[in-house]
Amino acid sequence: MLPMVYDALKEQARRTRLRSKYVFLNEHDKPIEIETLRNAWSKALKAAGLEYRPIIQTRHTFATMMKSAGENLGWVQRMLGHSSLKMITDKYFSYIPNMTHNDGSKFLSEYELKTKKGGPK
Repeated sequence: MLPMVYDALKEQARRTRLRSKYVFLNEHDKPIEIETLRNAWSKALKAAGLEYRPIIQTRHTFATMMKSAGENLGWVQRMLGHSSLKMITDKYFSYIPNMTHNDGSKFLSEYELKTKKGGPK
């Protein structure tokens, strides 16, 4: 879990744990219902001027952004709870700009950095 997500969940839990074992509560201190969450999601997207997309797509966005940023495939797999890398490679590689061509730029960047520091040539 990313630190900012952990911090946000801890803060939300601090607000609600005194009243419930659940982190997200409705106005009656009951667990939030999925339809309420969907409605809030739709309103938030509309207010932001974004086209509607199902909440589940945030998982896909997360995976694609992490992989595009160069995060380790195994770490992304664990964050999403997948049992193997197959789902990551099958589902997300086609959406990752840096993975659609094999130009070697990441390797060259690392190589140049190491050779400038006097590392192995």
